[in-house]
Amino acid sequence: MIEESGRYLVAMRKTDDSFGGCWEFPGGAVEEGETMEEALKREIKEELDIEISVGKDAFQFVTETPRFKIDIHLFESKIEKGMPKAIDCDEVRWVTLDELDTLEIIPADKEAVEWLRRR
Repeated sequence: MIEESGRYLVAMRKTDDSFGGCWEFPGGAVEEGETMEEALKREIKEELDIEISVGKDAFQFVTETPRFKIDIHLFESKIEKGMPKAIDCDEVRWVTLDELDTLEIIPADKEAVEWLRRR
C-alpha cells in the first residue's frame, strides 16, 4: 500500500491477465529465497519502475479462490525514487478511498479496501 496525501496508488491489471482490466494495490508473489519485503520491492520495480521503502506490515488476511489460497500482507510503503509508470500493468492512478468505489477492484484486495475504510 503506497499512500500519499490521502491518495492510494493502484494499478490496472493487463487485459490478458487473470482479472484483466481490474484494479489492485501493486505487489506480487514471493519467490523462493526472498523475504516478503524483498519481493515487494522487486515487484514494484518490475511493475511500476519505482523504488520503495517498505514499512510496517499493517494488515494481513487470507483469501481463497477456487484454485488456490492467497496469504495477503498490506505493507505501508513509500516511494523513494521515481515516478510510477505502467510497465507491467495497463494503467496506474492515485485515488482516494471514495474513488476506489468507482473502480472494479480485484476480489483479493476488497478486504484491504474495507480495512482502510475502518482504519
